Amino acid sequence: MNKMIDLLKQFGLSEYGSKAYIYLVQNPGITAYKLSELSSVPNSKIYESLNKLEEQGLVYYNLQNQKKFYYAISPKQTVELFEKKQNNALIQLEEEMDKLNIANQNDAIQIEVLTNASNIYSNISEAVKTAKKQITVSIWPDIYEVIDKNAHKDIHIQGMTFQVDKPGHDLINHRYTNYVQSSLTLKPFIVIIDNQYMIYGQTPDDDMRAYISRDSTQIKMMKDYIWHDVLVNLYISKFEENIEDEITLKRKRFFS
Repeated sequence: MNKMIDLLKQFGLSEYGSKAYIYLVQNPGITAYKLSELSSVPNSKIYESLNKLEEQGLVYYNLQNQKKFYYAISPKQTVELFEKKQNNALIQLEEEMDKLNIANQNDAIQIEVLTNASNIYSNISEAVKTAKKQITVSIWPDIYEVIDKNAHKDIHIQGMTFQVDKPGHDLINHRYTNYVQSSLTLKPFIVIIDNQYMIYGQTPDDDMRAYISRDSTQIKMMKDYIWHDVLVNLYISKFEENIEDEITLKRKRFFS
C-alpha cells in the first residue's frame, strides 16, 4: 500500500487523501466515520480529505436518511482522469513556454535569402505594412520611397537616409562623403520592424541581394550600428572645421 500511496501523491493526493481513496475503492458506500476507522485517517481530517477528493473528481456520495455514503470512482477511471489532467497540463505548459520566445541555443539561426529586386521590394513593402510601433532604417532613395508609401502614418520611422532630398519622419540624411560616394555601387541598407524582423542587404542594379533575420542579437547589433551612424552625423554637423580627411584616415586604419 505504501507504494500506491507514494504514486497517488505524485498526482496531487495527500497522505490522508490517498489512504481514504484506497479504502473507499475496497469498501464502497460507507460513511466518513467508518472510513476513518478503516483507513486510520483521523476523524478530524477525514472530512477535509473527502472534500478534497471530491474536488479532484475521485470521490462522490449518496445522501440517505440525511447521511452521506461515500464511493470512489474505479481505478481504471482514476488512471484515465490522471492521464487527461496530465495531458492538459502539458498542453498548457507548452503554450506558456512558447510565450517565452526563447531561442534554443542549439538551433541554427535561420536567415532567408532574397535575390532579385522585385522580391526584395515586395518583402520590404509587406514588412512595413505589419509594423505596429517603430521602423528603424539605414536606406537609400529607392527603399525610402517604398517605406514612405506603405508605412502607416502613426508609425515612428527613425534612422539614416542616404541621398534622400529632405527626408521626412525622424530621419536624418547622411552627410555626403567620399565613403558615401564609394558606397553608391552597393547601396547597403537595413530595415528593422518593431525590433523583431529585419531585412538587410545591398541593392546594386546588377546583383540585388538581401537577407531576412528574426534573430534578436543580430537585430540589436544592427540597430546599434544605425544609432552610432546617426549620432556621428548629428555631432559632426556641429563642427565648423572640415574633419573628413581625419575620419577617412582613421577608417582605413580600423578596417585594415
